[in-house]
Amino acid sequence: MKHWEERAKGWVFLSHSSNDYENVKIVRDYLEENGFSALMFYLRCLEKDKKHLRKELIESEISERNIFVLCDSYDARKSDWVKWEKELVEKDKSKIFVTIDMENLKSEKCTELSKLDKLMKRSTLYFIYDYDDYKEYKNTTAKRKNIPNLSDKTKIALNETKNKGAVLVFLSQKILDQKWFWSEKESALEENTLIIPILLDDVDINEFPAFKNLKRININSEITIEEQITLIINENDAKDN
Repeated sequence: MKHWEERAKGWVFLSHSSNDYENVKIVRDYLEENGFSALMFYLRCLEKDKKHLRKELIESEISERNIFVLCDSYDARKSDWVKWEKELVEKDKSKIFVTIDMENLKSEKCTELSKLDKLMKRSTLYFIYDYDDYKEYKNTTAKRKNIPNLSDKTKIALNETKNKGAVLVFLSQKILDQKWFWSEKESALEENTLIIPILLDDVDINEFPAFKNLKRININSEITIEEQITLIINENDAKDN
């Protein structure tokens, strides 16, 4: 069986001041209880003769995690490391970025943790695909970020996806003849979830009228697929609010 972190719903980097350690643990534990891998970065071995490795390690770890949680506090705002981590992530539009007010966490714990609830809902994505199409797509960001597929449990997955992210629908010439696709498409449309179409070839979007007016992914865009997905989800969140 895979280690639980390999099956995590998302990978979170917690940016924080060491002075907030005990309160940051509350945030970390809450995320882990909900199936997310959350990292509080501190390595004793980097405190002495290996300090020069710290920046490279942190940058590498942040790049591998799709969620960045800033644990904001008076001490965090004084920290050069936290400032650098925040600036690094702000340049990467593909990251899900959430700020937790550590001072407010002390008095209004539920209010601050509710921000994580919203984060966790939007960080899980499911997609419908034709297997051959998926094989062509498997080396993209979606694969690396461990986005689960629907397989033969479509109804269960779609029900779970309600208000929990998006359904990515891969559209291609091959999919037009797949009977199972049309039934899964109807299931997806029946659920209250965000659908994001991805055109993989020169298939005409008019062949899929239900998706015609939806914002879709352009695989030939200079913007990465992951960044496009994040932008669409952010716009949808803003509309709902």
